[in-house]
Amino acid sequence: MIAKVGRQSLTDQIVTELRHQIITGLLAEGAPLRQEKLAAELGVSRVPLREAIRQLEAEGLVVSELHKGTVVSSLSLEEIEELFEIRLRMETWLFEAAIPCMTEEDFVLAETVTDEAMASGSVENWGELNWRFHEALYRPSGYLIALKLLRTVHDNANRYVNLQIAVAEDVERELADHRALIAFARLGDIRRGGDTLRAHIQRVSRNLIASLAEGRMGKARNIA
Repeated sequence: MIAKVGRQSLTDQIVTELRHQIITGLLAEGAPLRQEKLAAELGVSRVPLREAIRQLEAEGLVVSELHKGTVVSSLSLEEIEELFEIRLRMETWLFEAAIPCMTEEDFVLAETVTDEAMASGSVENWGELNWRFHEALYRPSGYLIALKLLRTVHDNANRYVNLQIAVAEDVERELADHRALIAFARLGDIRRGGDTLRAHIQRVSRNLIASLAEGRMGKARNIA
C-alpha cells in the first residue's frame, strides 16, 4: 500500500512503484495492468492510478492495445539496439561535458553509489543503482533536460539489462567499469573517460542483444 510521503504526489508515488515493478521484471513484457486489481494492491483510487498509467505510457513502458487494454510494452531487438545507440551518443557527450565541472562532492557521490551496489549483492535494484551512478557523473554538465530524457531511455533499457546482469561476474565487471570512469574523471582525462564509457555501453549492448536473441529464438522453437 502506498502512503503519501513528503512532497511527492500520490500519482508520482504510483508511477515510481509501477516503474520499479516493470524495470525489475515483476511486471513482465505483455503483462496487463488491470486497474481494479492494481488499485486494490496499492491502496489507491483509480483516478491517480489512471494518471500514473498515462505517464508510464508517455515514457514508453506501457502501451494500450486493442482488445487487451494497457500492457507492459515489449521492444524488438532493433528497438533495444536503438536505445543503446541513443545512450552511446548522449552519455559520452554528457560525460565529456561534465568532467571539467566535477567536484570532490560529485566523485564521492558516484563512489558511494558504486559501494552501495557492491554491498547489495543483488541485481533486483541494479537498474536504479545504475541510473543513480550515471546521473552522478552527468549532472555536473548542467544539461538537465538531456538528463531527464536520458532517464526515460535508461528505464526502457534497464528492464532488459536486469535480465542480463544475473550473475556475480556480470556485476563485478560493471562495477569495475564504473570505478574506471570515476578514476578518469578524477584525472580530468576527457578522452580516456569518453572512450571507456563508449566501450562500456557497447559491450553491455552487444552481450544483451546476443542473450535476448538466443532466448527469443529458443522460445520461438518451443512454440513451433
